[in-house]
Amino acid sequence: MPRFDSVLFDLDGTLTNPRVAITSSMAHALAEVGAPVPPIEDLVACIGPPLRQNFGRLLGPERAHLVERAAEIYLRRYAIEGVRETTEYRGIDAMLHRIRHAGPRVYLATTKFVDHAEQVLIAFSLRNHFEGVFGARQDGSMGDKRELLKHILEKTGIDPARSVMIGDREHDIVGGKANGIFTIGVTYGFGSREELEKAGADAICESPEEILALIL
Repeated sequence: MPRFDSVLFDLDGTLTNPRVAITSSMAHALAEVGAPVPPIEDLVACIGPPLRQNFGRLLGPERAHLVERAAEIYLRRYAIEGVRETTEYRGIDAMLHRIRHAGPRVYLATTKFVDHAEQVLIAFSLRNHFEGVFGARQDGSMGDKRELLKHILEKTGIDPARSVMIGDREHDIVGGKANGIFTIGVTYGFGSREELEKAGADAICESPEEILALIL
């Protein structure tokens, strides 16, 4: 008997590895608006938080007027190169297959824009595992995991007490806990165990196999 009725997954850093796609697109956008470009490794921290929040931090108050332009440039490049530069973590398809066939409803909850998330899922033949795909909107709304998960609960009618949110960053954990959802942090993505523990993750897994064992 599955432990949860509904399972919500983050995308970047949880199901797929977008390191090259995101950092390269961030660097490209910063260069295009004439802002300093940090070392690529420093841009890894941009995987997880909302897009405009990332640019707001990187551009600073003196270049705040460039946030929207940078976001537009980022999205144009990502739409062309993003999927090609993304890879899938080992064991993801098998894990999703097992969970879906065990009975829980499975949803994607990502701060990536919905159309980009759909493209990634289709490219890796993962889309059929999900009953619904939810993500940020072009106007910037639903970019906060707390807001997004609240929307998903209202839209689907799933019971938060019988649901689990799985992600690799503190935003996933904070969003889940704010909505009364059990949270699982994963360490193979871009958030450290320390970050996940500090955010209050109810459990931490080091692999898709551990996720599967905990859920089923």
